[in-house]
Amino acid sequence: MALALVGGVLGGGGCERQEDKVSTRTPSADDREVRSALFRDLVASRERAPDPEALKGLDAQGRTGQGGSGRPAPTGSVSGRVEWVGDNELLIRDSGGQERDVEVTSDTLLRLNGKPVGLASMREGDSVEVTYDDGPGGWVARDVEVVIAQEPLIPTERELRERDKASSRP
Repeated sequence: MALALVGGVLGGGGCERQEDKVSTRTPSADDREVRSALFRDLVASRERAPDPEALKGLDAQGRTGQGGSGRPAPTGSVSGRVEWVGDNELLIRDSGGQERDVEVTSDTLLRLNGKPVGLASMREGDSVEVTYDDGPGGWVARDVEVVIAQEPLIPTERELRERDKASSRP
């Protein structure tokens, strides 16, 4: 028995310290990828999917929305006439006679007859409909649509009769 102990001590007999077996090499890309997938799956198994109804949010009238661009509903809208066109703003006089200064940014969609245009296309006196958001310095236009009253090219029968009656009166 004594010989077995002496032989084990002198020869190392498989009794190595655990510290000596620890590798100092960095993990391979495959090892890291497996670990990442394992942790991702572990975290994903603990997450809950959000309620689809909770994602819809409320619009300006307090109703829930249905998908869309992901942008919140605009703060408000105003209709009126363009009083002045600046480098990056419009002065709008609303139907109540109040003047509203609206900032125009690169995100603002300006349209004339449904087609995108630049700010230089806006003219004093144009009738416009503006949707806007509140910004740090006031209103920031989201959409500006020039509204042009289209007159029919061919008069209706009723309009022709009214013209005839008006011209036959003394």
